[in-house]
Amino acid sequence: MKSFRKLLCIYIIVIFTGIIHAGSADTDTVQMTYESLQSQQTVLGTVWMQTSAEYRASVYQVFNFAKSRFIEEKSKNYEKKLAVIVDIDETVLDNIYTQAEYIKEGKNFSPKAWDEWRKAEKAAAMPGAVDFVNFIYENGGEVFYITNRKEAERKNTLDNLLKEKFKADNKHLIMKTGESSKESRRNQIEKDYHVAAYLGDDINDFIDAGATAEERRRKVDELSKEFGKKYFIIPNPVYGSFEAAINSDYYKTDYRGRTQMRESSLKGWKE
Repeated sequence: MKSFRKLLCIYIIVIFTGIIHAGSADTDTVQMTYESLQSQQTVLGTVWMQTSAEYRASVYQVFNFAKSRFIEEKSKNYEKKLAVIVDIDETVLDNIYTQAEYIKEGKNFSPKAWDEWRKAEKAAAMPGAVDFVNFIYENGGEVFYITNRKEAERKNTLDNLLKEKFKADNKHLIMKTGESSKESRRNQIEKDYHVAAYLGDDINDFIDAGATAEERRRKVDELSKEFGKKYFIIPNPVYGSFEAAINSDYYKTDYRGRTQMRESSLKGWKE
């Protein structure tokens, strides 16, 4: 009930500040209100990821299918060593606790908040993730973790993985050192290994999908036969590169602008 009242108050404030004269509105207050509103928009997705049986089942399903794919590829006796490439966040480590914290505080992601979380090294293993990594090694493969966490975050990231009982070391932990694209890092691994499967929660964990939502959907359609066979995606409705694809100016604008872009991207059946 408290959450409902809080959300209702937020909407009332948004409406009120939208109709009063722009010159007399307190800009900081308006932005804080829209930031809180954006945070509230992630509540149901966060609840689904934290509590639902369906989300948990979907994660197990991904790892089970990827195991089958690995065994299938192993039977083909490639000359190169076998490997699997996995993303880290929301693929093998669960950071959704941070999103729940943002919601409770009426905030959104910030480098400072992320730093505090990362240094705490409290991200839990995703359901079935440790078992999956062990399975790959037990069957003669190796697991490479490609992440867009920065090089400065390496120690905390590796320590967190080891605390959660993942088989990991610096050789197999590939951090972001330049561009966000993972293409060059994937290519480097593919020089020495046959990569049997790729796992992630974002389309860019598999391919450079493009900037616009339309372009990204088109590329996925072109590769439709590879999903569930070579590429294995764990659902993440809370955050990801899909958000910036809404509009090319998405991260160039403020919280109010982003909220409007989110809403304008929706298409109802009566339109």
